[in-house]
Amino acid sequence: MFQLLGNSPLSMAIAVGLAIALMQLCRAVHPPAGANPLVIMMAGVNDYFFLITPVLVGSLILILTALILNNIDKSKRWPIYWY
Repeated sequence: MFQLLGNSPLSMAIAVGLAIALMQLCRAVHPPAGANPLVIMMAGVNDYFFLITPVLVGSLILILTALILNNIDKSKRWPIYWY
């Protein structure tokens, strides 16, 4: 949205709406993550590298930590639909 519409309140609103819609499609809604587009646009970041670090790397670290901690006990499995 930043590259298409620039840095305006309308483009920020569209970016947040798209982020939340994509999270709903992935069945992984996390409303605070809707702030990522705002942070990127308000900082004026015009580089896709910012999406890899820290956003993607941080997300992968959180998922791996959850997998390890939630699967220590063999009687429980998380997430259920992966197994």
